[in-house]
Amino acid sequence: MQKNGKKRWAWLGILILAGAGAWWWRGGGASGGGETGYRTMVLERGEIVQTVTANGALSAVQTVDVGSEVSGKITELLADYNSTVTNGQVLARLDASTYERQLEQAQAELESSKASLKLAEANYRRAQELRAQDLVSQADYDQTEASLAQARASLRLREAGLSKVEVDLEKTTIFSPMDGVVISRAVDVGQTVAASLNAPVLFTLAQDLRQMRIEAQISEADVGGVTEGQRVTFTVDAYPARTFTGVVSQVRFEPVTVQNVVNYIAVVDVDNADLKLRPGMTANAAVETARLENVLRLPNAALRFRPDETDAVAEAEPDFGPPPEEGGGPPPDGMGPPPGTKEPRPAKRSGGRGREAPENMRSVYVLGDDGALREVRVPTGITDGSWTEALGGLREGVRVVTGRLAAGEEAQPAANGRSPFMPGPPQRRWH
Repeated sequence: MQKNGKKRWAWLGILILAGAGAWWWRGGGASGGGETGYRTMVLERGEIVQTVTANGALSAVQTVDVGSEVSGKITELLADYNSTVTNGQVLARLDASTYERQLEQAQAELESSKASLKLAEANYRRAQELRAQDLVSQADYDQTEASLAQARASLRLREAGLSKVEVDLEKTTIFSPMDGVVISRAVDVGQTVAASLNAPVLFTLAQDLRQMRIEAQISEADVGGVTEGQRVTFTVDAYPARTFTGVVSQVRFEPVTVQNVVNYIAVVDVDNADLKLRPGMTANAAVETARLENVLRLPNAALRFRPDETDAVAEAEPDFGPPPEEGGGPPPDGMGPPPGTKEPRPAKRSGGRGREAPENMRSVYVLGDDGALREVRVPTGITDGSWTEALGGLREGVRVVTGRLAAGEEAQPAANGRSPFMPGPPQRRWH
């Protein structure tokens, strides 16, 4: 009997300890007057940059395919990959023997036409003299005149044929149409080029690789905030630790549909003075659609936090907002700057949509010195994924709740610029 009584008392002690631990964990003892139980951050001012993500391939501003208009075998190549070329420089030569023989034939046919014309002119002059003396019939005279016209037409035809052969002979030498760099070569010496309906491409030239562009695809949901002149930052896989910059120069109206997803092309001009970027590289870009400086910003974790049913939520007080212009006293619970503190300068804005966008009301929970949560409805502005602009309802210095503390975690609100999930410096208070 005595042994059973000891067991009952042992089990009763275990149950009491378990209940006390659960009460502490649910906030009864962990709140500690608001110092533990919840992870909080002190509301401060900072910068918010709203961006739109996009991706696209780098390319030269102007790219030209150099081909051949005549057929023949490549006999000489005078440019290769990465060769710097100038306008009019010889890039390649084709076998010209066939066109040289055609040129000789056209020249001979032209000489024959000149001789035929000379004979037709002589016959026409004699026919004129005889016709004046009425020694030839009108029909014979007309025939002589027609033969002269035919000889003249034949001469012009042979001259045109000769010019065509000369042009074809010139086309066996491939010239550069502009100053640039050879980024592709599609032929080798000895290869036969067959020109039919389409001219075969021999070289691809880029005008100037020091100036490049990105044709970034913007989704239809984000294209409304992208305009010309906006700043763009991007990275490429070749240099993962380096961030490049560019400027939006054009937003095209033409839709590009890929797998039922509608995108629009935004052309981004990029300075490539050090030639680190190369055509074809995939750029992961972020278009800066809005930038706010010195604004009151909320951590997005505070917008996601929701209390449990067991949490004590008090009524919100109007003093959480900005102080009145005249006669404003110190805020309760030390949640604002002390009297006489200079008000911060208004936010500096740049970029696209800012306060022009409709205000979204979101619930935020603040923690007072009494350990109670208070729900505050806050109109919000732009967001960068980590921070959201608070347009009203709160003031600088208020502690907003971002989550619950894990077991053994100390209640230290993170300072501005730190992750809400990393311990920060001790919480600042006004007395």
